Amino acid sequence: MGTFIGRGQELQLLQKEYTAKGAGLVAVYGRRRIGKTRLIEESLQGQKETVYYLAADEKDILQIKELQVLLGTFLHDEVLPGQLFTDWKNLFAYLKKVWPPERKIIMVIDEVTYIIKNNPSFPSYLQQFWDTFLSKTNTCVVLSGSIVGLMLENVLGGKSPLYGRRTAEIHLEELPISQVQKFLHCSLEEAIPFFAIVGGVPKYLELVGGNFATFSFDLFDQRSFFYREGIYLLTEEFNELSTYSLILHALAEGKTKLSEISSHTGLEGKKISAYLDILEHLGFIQALVPVTKAGKKFRGRSYVIADSFLEFWFHFINKHRSQIELGQQDQLFSSLQGEINSFIGRKFEKVCRQFLQDHNLFAFTHLGAEWGKIPAGEKGKDTYEIDLCAINEKNREILFGECKWQHGVNAQEILPRLREKAASVQWFNQQRTEYYVLFAKSFKNKNHNEKNVFFFDLADLEREWKKR
Repeated sequence: MGTFIGRGQELQLLQKEYTAKGAGLVAVYGRRRIGKTRLIEESLQGQKETVYYLAADEKDILQIKELQVLLGTFLHDEVLPGQLFTDWKNLFAYLKKVWPPERKIIMVIDEVTYIIKNNPSFPSYLQQFWDTFLSKTNTCVVLSGSIVGLMLENVLGGKSPLYGRRTAEIHLEELPISQVQKFLHCSLEEAIPFFAIVGGVPKYLELVGGNFATFSFDLFDQRSFFYREGIYLLTEEFNELSTYSLILHALAEGKTKLSEISSHTGLEGKKISAYLDILEHLGFIQALVPVTKAGKKFRGRSYVIADSFLEFWFHFINKHRSQIELGQQDQLFSSLQGEINSFIGRKFEKVCRQFLQDHNLFAFTHLGAEWGKIPAGEKGKDTYEIDLCAINEKNREILFGECKWQHGVNAQEILPRLREKAASVQWFNQQRTEYYVLFAKSFKNKNHNEKNVFFFDLADLEREWKKR
């Protein structure tokens, strides 16, 4: 098992639950491959009394029998493994008789969503066991699941029998780029292309290898681990796979507005809105508004795929399945080089946002992108887009930023164009303090003496992150 990287806050929370007096019920959830099991394994290091059960997608009777044997060994109960329990209610009734209430025991049910998938009544049985017995013991129960929809509905949701009983929850998300670099043991410039495609998903990072060209070429091999991964991610969450897949394909092709998605898919706008709400609820997509409109009513939201790998998979792999399966990997990969580099360039904006979150140039309350209409602009040239924008409404401070995935960037050319776009942003005009920031692989010349203007290259980012 390799060195464990990151997850400091999550580990601290779990350790707090493990050492707290009385009972605890912790929910841990997140997409496949995100590292839930590895986090739990790390958190259990040094704990004296632990029971870990990994559920499978199989019938109740098999799950119950496996858990009986495991608990019988843990409790030194020779009778338990031989008992015939036909449902969870009977197993829990027996455990009430033999479970030591005073001992600090950590009981983990990993991939609990497989149990719920095969028996939707399981949360009710567990709730009864919790209310009548476990809540009065010194036991900490950890429920972990990868089927996010089931976790949200059946464990965390307001209609779940377990609602209101959890003492903590962890939504495990991707590692940030600073930790991805440590994971890959390489320079920031080498890490960013990998991060752009697989994000901060630990399982994927274990498989990328050391050479980006080789890795990216192998993505287009139908024998690759990644070739069908996109469809596996969706299959666990959705029964009506075709419609969700159609919408995600449209988003991956840059159709970000509701009207554009409707035209691309042939689906009615009202119907699409319902699907988009579900995709957003499950974390597959994000609904975006300009930063200066955050918290306000805004028509014309944009939608983007939140998961970097899923976006890459739909745009590059799923889209070109026929060529891949015809064995045209070489020609296809060669023809896509420009698009792949542009994709990495767009994901560089995510790196820059993470840097700003870690190194506030001022205490901003919202961070994202900004776009809108240019007042009195010429038709066809009457809109603007700004890669990065951050605001603090109370102090009336605003930051504008551009991100260039290039070496030798001429900051003196880009900055005036950024100022010009910023002038179109209607937000506390004449009353605001403006900040400008440019990011690039490297600059021709970073020297300047302007107040509230910042230039950061990769060397700056790497140096600052190493200080943390």
